[in-house]
Amino acid sequence: MPDKPSANEEEYFARQEVERRRKVAEERQAGLAVEERERERTLHYMKCPKCGMQLEEVTLGDVRIDKCFGCGGLWLDEGELEAIRKKEAGFFGRMVGAFRK
Repeated sequence: MPDKPSANEEEYFARQEVERRRKVAEERQAGLAVEERERERTLHYMKCPKCGMQLEEVTLGDVRIDKCFGCGGLWLDEGELEAIRKKEAGFFGRMVGAFRK
């Protein structure tokens, strides 16, 4: 007849099982997070954050910015503000400089 596992062994295996289940839950959560981010990106891509209308790309000099023809908002991607600031001098350049990081 096999020996009965000690309390320490039972505790060890119980901890192992809890850890395994925790890792499975974390992996499942990470997968859902990736799916959720992709779903949100697809749902909101090129949509105005103010009114929800479709954004259209327009050219300002040689910089392409996103414009909402619903509310008139202008939206800049990373680096576009800096590109405009470098090209524009005077008041506009100083104003844009106020929004730099």
